[in-house]
Amino acid sequence: MDFHKIAGKTIQRPNFEDEDLTEDSPAFRGEFDFDSALLSDGDQEGVTGEGSLFTSLVKSVDLSKSRLTPLTLSDVRFDDVSLSNAVLSETTARRVEFQRCQAIGLQAGLVQAQDVYAEDCRFDYATLRFDQVKNAVAFRRCSFRETVLVGDLSNVVFDDCELIETEFEATRAVGCDLTESRLIGVRGLLTLRGARLSADQASSLASQIASEAGLTIVR
Repeated sequence: MDFHKIAGKTIQRPNFEDEDLTEDSPAFRGEFDFDSALLSDGDQEGVTGEGSLFTSLVKSVDLSKSRLTPLTLSDVRFDDVSLSNAVLSETTARRVEFQRCQAIGLQAGLVQAQDVYAEDCRFDYATLRFDQVKNAVAFRRCSFRETVLVGDLSNVVFDDCELIETEFEATRAVGCDLTESRLIGVRGLLTLRGARLSADQASSLASQIASEAGLTIVR
C-alpha cells in the first residue's frame, strides 16, 4: 500500500496496480458501474451520467462539460483528464488521485472526501465544495485562480499552489495548511479559523485580514 506524505499528513493512494486492470470503453453516458477498469482516450464531452468507479484508472479522457451526479469513486486515479466546466455535484471520493488534470470552471460538491490527492492540476474559476473531509485532502502544485473553496477545509493541504484572488467560505478549517503556497488577493480569510499560515504570509495579508474584520488602518 502506497502513501503520499505532505505537511505532516499521510494520504493513502488508490490501491491497485495498472497491469491488473482490464481495458474498457470510457462510456459515462447514462448509468455506469466500472470496477478494475482501464478507461483511456475517449471523448465524453458534454455527457450526462451517474454511477460509480471502483479500483480504476481514467486516462486521457475528455469529460469537459459533462454532468456526472451522483458519483461514487473508490480507489480511482485520473491522469491527464479534462474536467473543465464539468459538474460533479454529489461526489463521494475515497482514495482518489488526480494527476495533470484540467478542471477549469469545474463545479464539484464532495459529500465526503477521504484520502484525496491532486498534483499539477488547474482548478481555476472552479467552485469546490467540501461537505466532509476524513483523514486529509492535499493539493500539490495546483492553480486556484478566482476559485471558490467552500465548506469543510479541515485537514486540507495546499502545497506549492497558486491561490490568486481565491475566495474562501470555510465552515471548518482546523488543520488546513497554506504555509507553502502563494496567496495573492484572496478573500474570506476570517473563515479560515484554525488554518496555518507562515509568518511572511500573515504579514503580507495583514491589511486584508484587518479589512475583513472591519478594522480601519490609519497611516
